Amino acid sequence: MVEVVKGAGLVSVLLGAWSGFALLLAVDRPGALRRIGIVDPSRVRQMHLDWIVMGVLMVVVAGALPEMPFVAAAGILFGGIVNPLSFVPMAFSRTVATTLWFQVVSMVSFLALSIGLTVAVWSWFAR
Repeated sequence: MVEVVKGAGLVSVLLGAWSGFALLLAVDRPGALRRIGIVDPSRVRQMHLDWIVMGVLMVVVAGALPEMPFVAAAGILFGGIVNPLSFVPMAFSRTVATTLWFQVVSMVSFLALSIGLTVAVWSWFAR
């Protein structure tokens, strides 16, 4: 499972790099993004940065803990993927963050990541 976390982290960094082009459009040509339905270009920046941050986080933790417990890996993987993706619907809708389904998914994602990282750190100190 650790290799899956590491691979997902690398893909996340890759997505962060490529999403830099969307960020460039958000800054230089926000009208181009509006034409495809993006109503909040600031979310593009957040998604771009979160993909990079979550990717680096997943690679670093997986590298530091090659024997990471499954529950830690699963939580980090889930949160590391869902957190950056949560900015996608917010880019297309200014009200989606107020819906119950979005709030539940966001809370579960943050909890999964936080619990996963807590278990990972705990297991590192318990070595």
